Amino acid sequence: MGVAVGDLMAVADGRYGAGGEGRKSGKRDRRQKLEASCEETLPAANPTSRKGSEKWGTQTDVGRKSLRTEKGIPPKRMGELSELDFLRKAMGMGMIVSKPWGDSYRYDFVCDTGGRLWRAQVRSTEYRFGARGYAVHASVYVGRKIVGLTEKDIDVLIGYIVSRDIWYVVPVRAFVPRKNLWFYPDGSKKGAMFEKWREAWWVMMGGSFRPRQ
Repeated sequence: MGVAVGDLMAVADGRYGAGGEGRKSGKRDRRQKLEASCEETLPAANPTSRKGSEKWGTQTDVGRKSLRTEKGIPPKRMGELSELDFLRKAMGMGMIVSKPWGDSYRYDFVCDTGGRLWRAQVRSTEYRFGARGYAVHASVYVGRKIVGLTEKDIDVLIGYIVSRDIWYVVPVRAFVPRKNLWFYPDGSKKGAMFEKWREAWWVMMGGSFRPRQ
């Protein structure tokens, strides 16, 4: 910076001297020179000024890649990002959200909303399988066996299509004994049975299990 730390402290002392004691003219002139030197050296405080934005502004964030677009991101890390998405979404709607300690449970969050506690499992996907469908697992591995989630495990499964920013709130009663859920936000000739649970946050926030017609 070209200005000694002691000189900067002298500037501060000059501005906010204890007891409002007077300063000699020599010290006042020296302080003014130091202030001018600091103003010339430091970047502009105004974020819209070119001089300040080139070094400290948001231009350094332009082109920054998202973890979701990076290759080789482990599925567990992607799942953690989706959990953060859900946390922000749920808390933004006024839910009180708690995270169980450890990974031993078959639900990711406990949501206090609608007058009760909900055990929520969050599953996400980004890409289509087939012509239109998006799939998420409604199961877990027990040893080498795939076991479907039931009412003993969770109360609601949260499906999130990351690339479309679409959420599904599916009560466990609506999909048992299925081990995979298929979502068709663009429609399906064979029918899209889980589309009635699209953005169905009312399930957790005081509504009944019966979908709206």
